[in-house]
Amino acid sequence: MKNKNLFMMGCGIFLLLAVFSGCGDRSGEKEYSKALASWKSGDLVRAQGQFEKALHRLSGNEKKSVANNQLGLVLWSLGKPEQAVEKFAESCRLAEQLTGANENLAIALYHANDLDQAEFNFTKILSEQPDNPAACSFMGLIRMQKQDWKGASKELSTGLRANPGNPAGQNALALTELHLNRNSDAAVKRLKQVVAAYPKYAPAAYNLAIIHDQWLHNKSAALGWYKQYLQKAGGQDPHAEQARQAIARLDGTALKPESTRTPPEAAAQYIAQGVKLHAAKKYPEAVAQYKQAIQADPSQKTAHYNLGLSYYAMEKYPEAARSCASALKIDPRFANARYMLALAYSQQRKWNDAEREARALKKIDAVRGASMLDYISTARK
Repeated sequence: MKNKNLFMMGCGIFLLLAVFSGCGDRSGEKEYSKALASWKSGDLVRAQGQFEKALHRLSGNEKKSVANNQLGLVLWSLGKPEQAVEKFAESCRLAEQLTGANENLAIALYHANDLDQAEFNFTKILSEQPDNPAACSFMGLIRMQKQDWKGASKELSTGLRANPGNPAGQNALALTELHLNRNSDAAVKRLKQVVAAYPKYAPAAYNLAIIHDQWLHNKSAALGWYKQYLQKAGGQDPHAEQARQAIARLDGTALKPESTRTPPEAAAQYIAQGVKLHAAKKYPEAVAQYKQAIQADPSQKTAHYNLGLSYYAMEKYPEAARSCASALKIDPRFANARYMLALAYSQQRKWNDAEREARALKKIDAVRGASMLDYISTARK
């Protein structure tokens, strides 16, 4: 069973490598220091530009390797995975011993669905660190997608021995053992333990719903778990639409005819294609893909936000603002969209609107909100 919710387990694994020291008046190091400050304050757009300038001026492979790795992390946070992969790869090329960059590259490749290259890089890490919990866990996920259930069970179990408090790893192991042993009882028991220990972790509830629905044919239990999943996920999770349709089916609520419904995975496919085109700086083509995603599923906040990013890159700031505002109608606490909305208003010199959004951002993300207010104050002088 493919559960994209599991992919989020990589979010907390990225390593911030130690920054190198040096006098600020050396070539490139002053710009590098500015980039670090912007990154720390949450101004990711500015940090990206400053890191890129610094890399043109820095000397020494180790320094460039560190800066490339950090730029990769910034690009990842900005929703530019393809560019992030390039920077992580460059970091590894310049200084192979920086295993943090190797791990970041492998994780980014996994999320980009380049499983063969991700597996290659994780294998290199495990050859030096056989019990690396992150590498073991991701190798387990790769084995799952290749339906190598025995291999997946081995890797996930190794990762969990080092980090037993990983709900995503426990969730993945339950699904693996379900397919490996055809034993739903063991899987249900493990998933219920995850739900009890991590009440906010939605994927376990979704998988319990699927098992009761498709394996055990227990209608009432499946219905309860689907509803619990939606409560935990807030309705915006990748499987939310499937859960809503399952609830309608189990409740006997009429759905639209199959011929008039868009497959729920279509929007995700359009978004993924849009991300690739944006990374290649093919912004008009990316815009077209994001619009297709919105047409397929208007509730996809990521599609609206990414559309705003592409419009912003094209310097179409009014369109960028409207797209980010649409994302915020779906999720008012979407900090990235609030940040870009304030930035788009600033580019139009709509200072009052920009300040309003920055103050709203500060309530969600104090650091980035304060940074945006400072930026607006300086820019409007």
